[in-house]
Amino acid sequence: MGGANSAVDAALECWRKGASVSMVLLGDEVDDNVKYWVRPDIMNRIREGSIRAYTRSRVKEIFPDEVLISSPEGDQRLANDWVLAMTGYRPNFSLLDQLGVSLALDEKRQPCYDPANQESNVKGVYLAGVVCGGLNTREFFIENSISHAASIIQDILVKNNP
Repeated sequence: MGGANSAVDAALECWRKGASVSMVLLGDEVDDNVKYWVRPDIMNRIREGSIRAYTRSRVKEIFPDEVLISSPEGDQRLANDWVLAMTGYRPNFSLLDQLGVSLALDEKRQPCYDPANQESNVKGVYLAGVVCGGLNTREFFIENSISHAASIIQDILVKNNP
């Protein structure tokens, strides 16, 4: 979910690791401001069909094994294992609220999560990257939050293989 740098990076990395990837884009294609050395790669993957892009679309609802999207062709249900909501450097507080993630009541509005495994106060909802800082967007960057992914995967593996 998303079409700027973080979403494109995540889509390409997941695809390179063998995942079947679909992107849900609000516009007609990925953002014009995607890094100039990455944009051709994602555009080529979309053009060749390696990564499916649902343009002028939005996610309406997320279920355990599928996602409901609204697209120009109407509502569509997509089989799904994971949703990566790469929706920008400012947290989508509405989405966090819908998921039940608690937020600090101070001006930072930092979400409640365990830094050891990145799991929020909602079981199975993990947070990584900039969202972990709430409105303090200068605390986390791709470069210093790359370890979040390893913590999340490790926690999932441990919980699924007791």
